[in-house]
Amino acid sequence: MGVPAPVRELCDRYLSLVERELPPDLLTGLYLHGGLAFGEWAPRQSDVDFLATVSRRPDAGEVEMLRGVHAELAEFSPVRFDGPYVLADDLACDPRTLPETPEVINSGELLVHTSAMWMVLWHELARGGITIRGPELSTLKIWTDEQALREYTVGNLDTYWRRNAEGLTRVTVADLPANERDYILSHCILASARLHHLLATGDMTAKSRAGRWGLTHYAPRWHRVLTEGLHLRDAEGTSSYDDDTALLADVRDFLAHIVETTTGKPVVT
Repeated sequence: MGVPAPVRELCDRYLSLVERELPPDLLTGLYLHGGLAFGEWAPRQSDVDFLATVSRRPDAGEVEMLRGVHAELAEFSPVRFDGPYVLADDLACDPRTLPETPEVINSGELLVHTSAMWMVLWHELARGGITIRGPELSTLKIWTDEQALREYTVGNLDTYWRRNAEGLTRVTVADLPANERDYILSHCILASARLHHLLATGDMTAKSRAGRWGLTHYAPRWHRVLTEGLHLRDAEGTSSYDDDTALLADVRDFLAHIVETTTGKPVVT
C-alpha cells in the first residue's frame, strides 16, 4: 500500500511548515507507523502517527516553535498528526530509558515527557514503518524486545482496557459525544482485538485486519459485535443492531472477554 493522498498532503504541509518555522538543521527524518505501516487507512477514523528524528534535543525556544507548527497543522486538517521528536540514536535504545522529549498528542497538544507507549512505536517502526524523509528505516538500528512488548501489551490490557470495560457499565450510547460515537465503539472493539492478535500470533497488525482475524479466531458469540466494529470503522454495509443498549452491552462484554482472556483476571462489571 502506498501512502494515501490525504496522508501525503498532510505530511507535505507539515514539512513545509517545518522548513518555514524551524532551524534548517533540526529535522533529520520523518517516519510513519500505526495502521498505515500495516497497509490500512480508514478515511473516517484513521490518525497519522509519526516519529520525527532531530539533530539535537530541542531547547525551550524550539519547543515553542514546534508547538506553533502543530497548532497551524491542526487548523489545516482535522486528521490527527501525533508523534514524538527523538534523536536517531534514541531508536537503538530501550524507549523506557529515554529522557523527556517533545511529543504531540491530540493533534496539536505538545508535551515534553516520556511515554510508555513508545514501546509499541519502536516495534511498529521496526516491523513496518514508512520513511517520508531521512534515512530509510532499514538503515537505522531500532531496539526491539519481544518479551518486553508482550509484557507491555498485557499490562495495557490489565489497566487501560480493564478500566474501559468497567467504565462501559456506567454509560449509555447517548452519553457518548455524537461526533465520536462511531470511533469510540469501533475503537473499543477493534483496538482490543488488535492487542489480543499480537499476543496470540506474535504479529502486529491494523485494527480492521484484527477484526477480520477475530471472525476466524473468536467464538460465534462475538461475530456480530466484531462485524459492527468493522462497519463503524469502514462505513461499509449496514448495522445489525436496532438497539443501542444491546450494542453497548456487546461491546462491554467483548472487551471484558478479551481482558479476562489475556490477563487471567475477571473484569468487575
